[in-house]
Amino acid sequence: MKVAWLTDTASGCIIDAHEDIFVVPMGVILNDQHYQDQAELSVEDFYKLLQQYGDGAKTTQPNFQALHDMYDHIESLGYTHVIAIHPSSELTGSFQNSVKASQESSLTCAVIDSRIGSYPMKAMIQKGMALFEEGLSFDTVVEQLKVYTEDAMLFVQPKNLNQMKKSGRVSKTQSIMAGLLNIQLILKFEEGKVYPIEKVRTKKKVIEAMKTCVAQALENSNPEEICVVYAGDRSEADLYIEWLKSSYPQSKIVDEILVPVAGVHLGYGTVGISWINA
Repeated sequence: MKVAWLTDTASGCIIDAHEDIFVVPMGVILNDQHYQDQAELSVEDFYKLLQQYGDGAKTTQPNFQALHDMYDHIESLGYTHVIAIHPSSELTGSFQNSVKASQESSLTCAVIDSRIGSYPMKAMIQKGMALFEEGLSFDTVVEQLKVYTEDAMLFVQPKNLNQMKKSGRVSKTQSIMAGLLNIQLILKFEEGKVYPIEKVRTKKKVIEAMKTCVAQALENSNPEEICVVYAGDRSEADLYIEWLKSSYPQSKIVDEILVPVAGVHLGYGTVGISWINA
């Protein structure tokens, strides 16, 4: 058995960074110019452009043909099995396109809806690879990955509610009211969708509210790793990193730049905190 992992750039996995991980680019549209994430535009360059052209930015998902070609490529390299992990099917069609493409492949395939995006997807792949190293079977690893999709957490403090309104991630009413009242939102992934869970009046209060939400979620869990993601500007991220390191010394605290497709919808300067309860 030779297992390949298939995902897209919404996972934060880097193209060609690992021989067994195959990453299909998602697309971003900035100032009416289309770029393939990572392949045509680095994450750093993306955020420079997002500062200028954030309003009206859009994303595109990997189409069926791109995924079909990747399954064929994986098979040509001698792999026998594929585990594909894609962002929430509630927010993008990557999962559905991958399912269709996998059905035309002779490989043994498991296509998983992560029900989330960003860091947790990459963490699922890393945990799955570790399970194979322990000698677990393909079916057992797949079932455990499905459990991880129920245990993944992601809290987000967005910076561009106008862009979220345009992309349909928050309602027009919520965006207008937040703008009029200077309300800051905290969002959480639940059941594959993004929901506002806290509304506060000032930027100072939103940091404390974010800490409270995270602390409550961590009350009965002890994750190996907690990740702080940031959209271009890490100044606020550093505040959370320092707090997490002092409050949860038993967990490894890591940080990474938020994936561009999420940055498009959430805005430059967005900060998030994420982990898997396992």
